[in-house]
Amino acid sequence: MDCGLSSDLFYVIIKSMIIKELGRFFWDVEPQSLDLERHKTYIIERLLELGDEAAVRWLFATYPKDDIRAVLRASRSLTSKSRNFWWIRLSEPPHD
Repeated sequence: MDCGLSSDLFYVIIKSMIIKELGRFFWDVEPQSLDLERHKTYIIERLLELGDEAAVRWLFATYPKDDIRAVLRASRSLTSKSRNFWWIRLSEPPHD
């Protein structure tokens, strides 16, 4: 994505958004301690399961669909209802 920002600045902006706008979804951790790459499975799972429309828009703008699909395939934290919903939204059949 070429938005005219350095990757470091882009990362800082995205991380500040997770703290300010999405922190309520991460009540069990300190949102500022989340690393977008190291904790991406946790972040993706949490927002797919509990996120509102704005959170999901942020999720799809931040992570590639391939990363989201990988979490859908491997996650043991997502409910089957959420997993099936997101497979349908991503136009792919569920993989059990």
